[in-house]
Formats: sequence, structure tokens, C-alpha cells
Amino acid sequence: VMDEVGAWDDGVWRERGARVLGERVDELVGAVRGASRTVVTVSNEVGSGVVPTSAAGRRFRDELGRLNAAIATESEHVLLLTAGLPTVLRGAVPE
Repeated sequence: VMDEVGAWDDGVWRERGARVLGERVDELVGAVRGASRTVVTVSNEVGSGVVPTSAAGRRFRDELGRLNAAIATESEHVLLLTAGLPTVLRGAVPE
């Protein structure tokens, strides 16, 4: 989606890319919120490591972090897996 909205071009990003990406994120979060079935999402945690040297890398890290936080807000259970070990961030470990 970041490719589709022109996230890698600073001018396009400022002009419309950030807004369009935000709309797409809102759409996805709304779908998760409105789902009548169990939804399982899997994502990378990219904010705990080295700060990317490129603007594009930092943009990707920041936008994925915002998406992860928005999905977590709508979730009953949130787990962080580190080396295969779950850490419960919200709720209990689902059975």
C-alpha cells in the first residue's frame, strides 16, 4: 500500500500519500472493528531496533507502528512474540 500511495517520494507523500495511506489504514481498522468472526493479524515489530538511516525506512517503521497500534486498540488479545515466547500485552493467551 505504501508503494501504491507514493510513500517513497517525499513530494507525493506530503501532497497526498500520507492522507491516502491514513484512509486505507482507517478502512482496515474499521473492517477489523466490524468483523463478526475471529480475526487474527500477524505483523512485524519494527520499532524496537536500530533507527533506519533512510527517510523511507523511518517512514515505513513509523507507519507500521501506527497501524499495529490501531489494530491493537481494536483487539481483545494482543501478544508480542519474542524468540517464540509470548508476552501478553492485552487480554489472556487465547486457548
